[in-house]
Amino acid sequence: MKHPTALRCLSSAVLASLWLVPASILAATAASDGGIDIGEVSSSTNAAGTAAARAKALRESPENQVQITHQQIRDLVQPGGSIVTALSAAPGVQVKGYGSGNGASRYQIRINGIQVGFALAPGNPEKNGLSVLFDGVPMNNPLAQYDGWESSETPISSIFSNIHVTQGPGNPDHRWYDSMGGTINLIPVEPTAKAGASLDLGGGSFATYSASTMLQTGSINGWRSELGGGYTRSAGFRTGPYHAPNQAEAFFAKTIKDFHGGHFSAGFFFSHTQEFRPLYIPASPIPGVTTGGYGQPGELLSQGTTGYYYTVPTSQYFKNDTAHMYLVYARLMVHLAQRLSVDNTLYFRSGYRHHYRVNDYFPHTVNTEDFTGTTRTIGDRLAFHWNLPMNSVRFGGYYQHSRYESLYYGYNPAVLASSASKPLFAADYYDYWDGATAFLQDDFHPISALHITPGLQLINYHVQFVNNSEAAIPPGSTPVTYKAGNNDNSYTKLAPSLGINYRILPGLHAFAIWAKNFQTAPAAAYGNYQQATVEVPKSPTDINSYIGGLKWHMGAWQAQLSGFHQHLGNAVIATFLPSDLISKLDRVSAIYNGVNLLLQYGKGLGFFAGTRDTIQHAYYPSYLPAGGSPVIDARMPGTPTLILGFDAGYRWYAANTRFAVRLSDQYASSVTTFNNNTNLPDPTRLPGSAYNIVNLGLSADTLAFDSMIPGLKRVGVSLMIDNLLNRKYNSQGYITSGGEYGPNSQGAILVIPGAPRAVYASFSASF
Repeated sequence: MKHPTALRCLSSAVLASLWLVPASILAATAASDGGIDIGEVSSSTNAAGTAAARAKALRESPENQVQITHQQIRDLVQPGGSIVTALSAAPGVQVKGYGSGNGASRYQIRINGIQVGFALAPGNPEKNGLSVLFDGVPMNNPLAQYDGWESSETPISSIFSNIHVTQGPGNPDHRWYDSMGGTINLIPVEPTAKAGASLDLGGGSFATYSASTMLQTGSINGWRSELGGGYTRSAGFRTGPYHAPNQAEAFFAKTIKDFHGGHFSAGFFFSHTQEFRPLYIPASPIPGVTTGGYGQPGELLSQGTTGYYYTVPTSQYFKNDTAHMYLVYARLMVHLAQRLSVDNTLYFRSGYRHHYRVNDYFPHTVNTEDFTGTTRTIGDRLAFHWNLPMNSVRFGGYYQHSRYESLYYGYNPAVLASSASKPLFAADYYDYWDGATAFLQDDFHPISALHITPGLQLINYHVQFVNNSEAAIPPGSTPVTYKAGNNDNSYTKLAPSLGINYRILPGLHAFAIWAKNFQTAPAAAYGNYQQATVEVPKSPTDINSYIGGLKWHMGAWQAQLSGFHQHLGNAVIATFLPSDLISKLDRVSAIYNGVNLLLQYGKGLGFFAGTRDTIQHAYYPSYLPAGGSPVIDARMPGTPTLILGFDAGYRWYAANTRFAVRLSDQYASSVTTFNNNTNLPDPTRLPGSAYNIVNLGLSADTLAFDSMIPGLKRVGVSLMIDNLLNRKYNSQGYITSGGEYGPNSQGAILVIPGAPRAVYASFSASF
């Protein structure tokens, strides 16, 4: 299906010309320079070349930003674990999983209540409310029906060196289309000037094991490159006859060429995941819901009767997700003049997900789903930096085109001999999304202690929906298809921002930022899984964000205290009902209020401690369900009032070895639920949703073997015990309408438990 719009053609031509101009400068410069010496030059996305410069930039920024270091990643991520678990080092962030705990599992991430990633139930207006970047390149699908980005897309944590987290929309120079509640930049390890290699092996509870490696070529004719990748697998912690291993692998390559006046880099990333997702567990017994199936003989199925982690066998239910992603990008930074530089990034991303579910526990009219989602994205971002006296001006923009196809077959082999080749339900949709933006931003500092940062972004979003369902019907079958008509919709908006940072005392800064941003609604709002042509939203979802507070850094101490008030408007919650192959569209507004505290003490060696605490209140001023009456001031499901984190430990050096011990504790208060019967937020508390988890970590990094093995630089071992006290808690849950466990379960609470105690060990070596 072609999409020959004037905007797309014009933007493509501009995109090509913007890339060719800096590329020609690179070719001419490289030819004249020959093999110029290179140093440890960071890419432009890292913002600063040294840790001290990065810390200074964070203190002087009007934004609420946190840099999660490589050491924190090593401390927080278990062997084979997901890189997103390290986000718990940032205030206001909550990470919740449901699977095996390794990188192949999917996690829900919230920043100040706004989320991205896996969500069990509807009711949260921002399932795609955080932009997630790989080395500064966006990975979100802007029209995803459910979650625009999944943590399993980046399953190997050892690929990454640090994480940059921005709360709220942020300044326009690094804001993207889904930067509503925040932006998370996952920054991979950079190629180094010296050759080297590293190896990481890990294993532990639930038959979890992992292996990864990174190879640095060093400088070769002025180019420095790296190759890395890894594999992780786990059988999962769910008990009973259910068998559902998860596994994932990823590969990463990057090369950098530094030359007089700039640098060029190119990267490639691939990940592949295969995951079995278990069925949810009733929190309490339900009449007729047994281990043998709905209405069959057997023990009543629930956390209280069959065990907290019990899952029905795969013969009764299983869901298998297979996904892969390719990302290719190139970046060029050139100093055009003494005070003027240009940075251009061109990227292409291809994503694929196949979702296959069989439910024989309670045979629905449609008990088998076969769904394939495919995305293709190309984009380019061009930004200029003009450094003037008392002003640092940034201007530029980006263009991105995405095509998203959803192909769905629903069938029941016991009814009319239906199968994948003769489905009962069929849907095939093409969604095209174009985003074109231009921005102007100034960092005005009339005195060294004061930074005033106004910004303005012009946004145009263009969404086109094409219903291809009739053409997708397999020969010989007559399935039900829904007749939503094609539509074409555009939005043009101005997104301003204004920030201020004032140095009160050396190391003490006051900061504040107000920012707006806009994003398009999910694909269901434009026609996906709709019975008739829809009335598309007249305006995109918008956010007004106010964040401000104090930043303090002095010696071994670091602190950040901030308050936030964010108002989300024109949001659309799309609730997809697989058994009926339709979506319901609820229209809501939401408010997120709260306070975050970050306080840390520590140096390289000796005692260290820190706390990360959040008090928040998220609610709906208005929640209008499809075909119902509005509900006022309902609490937002799944959002705790309190998130409290504390860690402490000690590092010491002896016998050419650095030892460390670390103890951490995280508490979250209970949350409310969403009711699929009323299609509304419900005040009922989710059982087991309040939790207090203690983790213990021990590690040793030694140089003692360097003289014994040629080329060896460092050997490290670690032991991590997660959930040391073996607390039982539930990660997510909702009130069911009876779709999974039959009509007797209507009104019951279904839950996903969090992981029990787990022990992991790792071995690493650097050459």
